[in-house]
This record gives sequence, structure tokens and C-alpha cells, in this order.
Amino acid sequence: MNISSADSVPSIREADATGEVAALYSDIRATLGVPVVNLIWRHLAVFPGGLQWAWESLKPLYGSGAIMAEASALRDGLEIPALPGLTTSSLAALGLGSSDVVRISMILSAYERSNAMNMIALAALLARLEGTETQQDSTARSSASEAVVKGEMPPLLALDEMEPHVRALVEALNAVGGRTEILASMYRHLANWPPYLSVVSALITPFAADGRLEPLILGVIAEGRRRAAALSGSLAEPERQPSGEGGEALRAALAQFIDGPIGKMIAVVPLIKRAMPAA
Repeated sequence: MNISSADSVPSIREADATGEVAALYSDIRATLGVPVVNLIWRHLAVFPGGLQWAWESLKPLYGSGAIMAEASALRDGLEIPALPGLTTSSLAALGLGSSDVVRISMILSAYERSNAMNMIALAALLARLEGTETQQDSTARSSASEAVVKGEMPPLLALDEMEPHVRALVEALNAVGGRTEILASMYRHLANWPPYLSVVSALITPFAADGRLEPLILGVIAEGRRRAAALSGSLAEPERQPSGEGGEALRAALAQFIDGPIGKMIAVVPLIKRAMPAA
């Protein structure tokens, strides 16, 4: 399998996955109920046995509904302000038709749903690697109204596939909220609609500039880690465990994503989503 250079960290693209990795990707999409395999999973696939270990450790907690319940509680606890709303007419003036709006909304929903689950799941794994796992019963309950996100994701554009002004816009958006080492994949998906990205930039950049975004991100990370600690003692124990340099590399990768793009985007995505026109 080819290791992609289009991502900001080494990864195996969904289109390039074969064999066991392709099967794991399919299971991840089905289990999380989204049409995309997030970058953290594509990155873990680069580590020998890393993706297999992570998924085998977590699968029972997905099956029991514990991860979904804690992820839902994490999202429900966010105090997200309502930014100026977009209208169907304003988006149409940008050249975005109803089908574009539906697809953009699907992308936002897919990342909103998956990022919260990834925070809980991966922070539980990190607690195990750091030796801080605990055994507690989760008290969260998943919302009965939670629905899987269906649809076809657009091409995940590499930076060098974008027009210079679009690339600059994507990079500027990724700088909102700091933590720029890893490029959030959502912006690369939304780069298929540059006019929409320009509106998103106008909405969220002032929110971050006046200091309101950073406390929200820090709260997400702290609460996500706290909720994950309640589940970490219930992780499965695959026969093959990472150790030595391999275990340290996995620990560093998980921490980088949790404290970086995952924590940031859990705060950012609902800001953007709430500004979309009502369905």
C-alpha cells in the first residue's frame, strides 16, 4: 500500500487501502456511522499493527454504545454560540445550489459525529498507554435521535491540487484555533466549494480573534479526556500490544491528535454547522 504524502502526517488513503487495512476502514465507517475514515485512523494504519491494535481494543466499547454515549454527552455539553446565520439565498448568490448545501451539511455532520467519538475512544487508548487508565461505569446515555450520516464524500483535495488562493484560504482556516501542525481534513473536503470556505472564514476568524474560541477548545479537551478515563479500564486487550519505540510513537500520535485537530474541530464544526440554513 502507498503511504500518502497529501496528508500532513503519513497515512494510508482510503482509496489506497487493501487487505486487512481496507477491511478495518470499512468496519470503522460502518461502526461510526459516517462515510469517511478520519485522518487519525489513516495515520494509525502506517504503524505496524497500530490500527489493528487500536480497533480491537476499542470495538467492544463501540458495540456496547459506551463511546457513542460519552461522545453525545460531550457534544451536548458544549455551549456553542450562534454566529450570524447563512440563508439559502445568500448561499445561492455564491453559486451554491440545494444539492451543494445538502452535501456540505453532510460533511459537517460527518465530522461533528466522528470527531467526538474519536476524542473519547482515542483518549481512552492514550490513558492505557500512559498507564493512567481507570475502571468506572459510564453514566452517559446515547441520544435515541442519533442518526448515521449517509452520503458520498467529495474528493479529499491535496494542497497542491488547489488554486493558490484556495490553498491560502484552507491554510488560514486551519490556523483558526492554532494547533496547525496537522491540517484538518474537513477543510480539504470543503475546498471543493471555495466560495463557501470564504464565508466560513468570515464567520469563525473574528470569533477566534477575540479570544472566545480557545477556552472552548481547552474545555473540549479536558472534558473529553475526563470522560474517556471512565472507559479506559474497559478496553479490550488484544494479544499483540504495542511496546518500546512502537508504543511511544503511538502514544505521541494519539496525544498530538487529541490535543490538536480533534479537540479543536469538536469546537469549530458546530460553530459552522449552526450557521447553516435550516434543512
